[in-house]
Amino acid sequence: MFSVATQHGYRFDDLTTIQYGWDFMVAQLRHSKEPSSVSLYQTAHVGYLKFRYGPAYDQRLRSREGILSFGLLDSDNPATWTYDQLIPNDSLTVFPHDDYMKAASPAGFRGSGMHFSADFLANLAEDIYHRPLSLLMPAAGTYVPNFAKLAVLRAELGRWQQLVACNADSRTVIISRREESLALAVIDALIDAQHIDKEGSTKSGRSLARALEIIHGSNLENISAMGLCKHAGCSQRALEKVFLKRFGVTPKKYIKCLRLAQVHRGLRTFDASGCDSIVELAGIHGFWHMGQFAADYRSIYGELPSATLNQSKR
Repeated sequence: MFSVATQHGYRFDDLTTIQYGWDFMVAQLRHSKEPSSVSLYQTAHVGYLKFRYGPAYDQRLRSREGILSFGLLDSDNPATWTYDQLIPNDSLTVFPHDDYMKAASPAGFRGSGMHFSADFLANLAEDIYHRPLSLLMPAAGTYVPNFAKLAVLRAELGRWQQLVACNADSRTVIISRREESLALAVIDALIDAQHIDKEGSTKSGRSLARALEIIHGSNLENISAMGLCKHAGCSQRALEKVFLKRFGVTPKKYIKCLRLAQVHRGLRTFDASGCDSIVELAGIHGFWHMGQFAADYRSIYGELPSATLNQSKR
C-alpha cells in the first residue's frame, strides 16, 4: 500500500491530511496571502507529512490513540516557539498522547510530521534492539539529536518523497524497507539525544505561563488587561513583549483571535451549533458590534463570516 495526497488552502480546515496522526486545536493569528500546503505519504504502518503553513497559528496538538508521532522542522524554518521554549530547527519532537503540546507556529512554518503505528514500532524495537520500545523512547518533549543521526533522518525523509517517481512494481518491493529505515532513523536519533529544558524558570516564562493559564481557563470575553497583568505578575508592557515574541500579537489580539476561532469553528459546523444566525453565534462569543466583528473576522480569515458559512453548506 502506498498513496500520496496533496492539499493547498488558505484555511486550516482545508488541510484535512495534516490531521493524520494528530488531534488539533487551532486558532489562526493572522491572515496570509500565501496558501498552506500539505502532502501525506502513507503506507500500511507509516504516515509522513510534509507541510508548509501560510498563516501564523496558535496550536495545541497530540498524538492519536495507537499512533506515535514525531516532528522535525525544516532547516530553514522561521523561529518557532512552544509556549515554554524556542524549538531549534535541528531538534526532534516527541508528541504526547494524554495532554496537548502547545505551540505558536509563525507564518511560513514548515517541517515534517512522522506517524507510526505503535505496534509496528514496538515490534521493530524487539526485533532490532531486543528491548521494549518503552526503554528506547523518551518522554514527550523536544530533543536535539547527534548531528550525524539527524542528517540520516533528513535523508530518509527525502527518499520517501522520491517514492512518487518509482514505478508501481519497484515501489512495492522497497516500501517495507523505507518503513523500517525511517522508523530506525527516528529511534536512533532519539537515543542519547539531549532534552531541551523549558524556560519556565525565567521571569518572562513564568509571566507567560500565568497569563495563558487564565486565558485558557476563563470566559475569553471577560478578561481585562489589568486583571491579566495582575495574574501574570508583570506590567502590561512586559506582557505585550513576551506575547509578541511567542505569538507575534499582543495579549488583546491573541484573545480576540481565540474568540474568532470559536466563531469560525461554529460557522464550519453551523447545523450543530444550535444557532439560528451569524449574529447569534457571534454574540455567544462576545461580539456585539457586527460591523467590527465582520472586519476583524475578515482580517484573520480573509473572508466574511457569511462566506465561511456558505462554504460549510456546500
